Amino acid sequence: MRADAVDVHFDSAHLFLDLADGRAVEFPLNWFPTLAAATDTEREHFAISLDKQQLFWPELDEDMDVTALLLSLPESMRH
Repeated sequence: MRADAVDVHFDSAHLFLDLADGRAVEFPLNWFPTLAAATDTEREHFAISLDKQQLFWPELDEDMDVTALLLSLPESMRH
């Protein structure tokens, strides 16, 4: 399952991943303790890899694989 990341944003309880195919997928923020403990400014400073498959928060030493994130969702939420 390949999907290209185009943006990430947060609310107080969720990480939202925007994908190139138009999908916006949400994940509970408590799945990511480092990001949950981070400030809004720290969360906003991220990078997407050139192949659109990795997310990086350099100040937090946190990274995520887009495919692994999507595979962590229940089957009914992947499409």
